[in-house]
Amino acid sequence: MSRQTSRFHRTAETVPPIAGAYVLLVRLAEAVDVALPGRAKAILPPGRYLYCGSARGPGGLCARVGRHMRRDKTFRWHIDRLTAAGTVTGCWAFPAGDECALITRIAALPIPVPGFGSSDCTICRSHLLIWPDGVALPFDVADVSLAAAGPDVVRVLSVTAMTNNLDFTPAERDLIRREFMSRWSEPPRLADGILLKRWATGPRRGEPKLTATIQIMLELGLVTIAETDRGFPRAHFTESGYTALRAIAASPRQLPPERYGHLIDELADRPEDR
Repeated sequence: MSRQTSRFHRTAETVPPIAGAYVLLVRLAEAVDVALPGRAKAILPPGRYLYCGSARGPGGLCARVGRHMRRDKTFRWHIDRLTAAGTVTGCWAFPAGDECALITRIAALPIPVPGFGSSDCTICRSHLLIWPDGVALPFDVADVSLAAAGPDVVRVLSVTAMTNNLDFTPAERDLIRREFMSRWSEPPRLADGILLKRWATGPRRGEPKLTATIQIMLELGLVTIAETDRGFPRAHFTESGYTALRAIAASPRQLPPERYGHLIDELADRPEDR
């Protein structure tokens, strides 16, 4: 993946007022609920997110990024919910660029919510991606301060290498075996996810209660949290999660067929690219 230099803009004033595309850097200090039309509600955990968009109207990139950085605005787009709840640290601007082309360049990053910002796009699964700490981007990040990029920028990994090497830890494999072991006449399905509890008291009352294992899987983009039709939160595997599941399913020692044959069959029936 080649690198492309683009200045990181901390304020909209330095963004050129011309047409083009941009990558917005948004940091969430707290979890945010996201509900897209026709989809189950998802919960975005605290962390860094990249949103790819374009600006073709009056004021170009400068006007569009300036709007994203304002909190007092009418919600028009999916990203407005995040920019109002989180902090827009800045953006990379690409005059005459294309947002879908930018997504293609960073497509190996985890997708937190399919369809986010791309409901009218026939190419991209989402225009919002998670930017984990320590992962390099295919354009210049030298202008991003430690406060903006996170404490782990020294540990630079390539996006491709990180994605290819994602695997479940022993604790995560134990959780999967425990949750999806066949105990009843109708065995559990991976597609149904992992049922979560809720906080019963305190400031987080009603929110999904995430164990340390689930939290790490969430931060790595192996699962995403969503509400079911019955109101119960579940951790659902992402595409990266299914890739890691296929890896352990290939090992009879990690997933013995006599106990987990139903999972192996489910993975075999599921297309790798959806």
